[in-house]
Amino acid sequence: MSQYQLRVYTLRSPEALVAYENIWAEHIPGMAKHKIATHGVWTVPTGPGSETFQLYALVSYRDADDVQERLGAYLSSPEFRADMEGFDISLIIGVAESVLTPTAASPLR
Repeated sequence: MSQYQLRVYTLRSPEALVAYENIWAEHIPGMAKHKIATHGVWTVPTGPGSETFQLYALVSYRDADDVQERLGAYLSSPEFRADMEGFDISLIIGVAESVLTPTAASPLR
């Protein structure tokens, strides 16, 4: 069974969200090289007056992998650095990570 992780990035502005959405498209192949599978990447529509600009990503790791070790290896990789080149990291104002445990009935087990 895989280990799933929901990653939620909060961006400073709608423009930063669009830029980071494009960066995530670049992250997918690099993450795969580090044995992190991407199952989906989403943005949340903002309502009138909303100041929350978020990108959600559902990724998984092999059951035997240490999630933080695997993620750390990717974050220190040349692929990650190349993806982030030219992006002002201060535009990401928050990152939340949740490890998800599939239920017995979940199709993603």
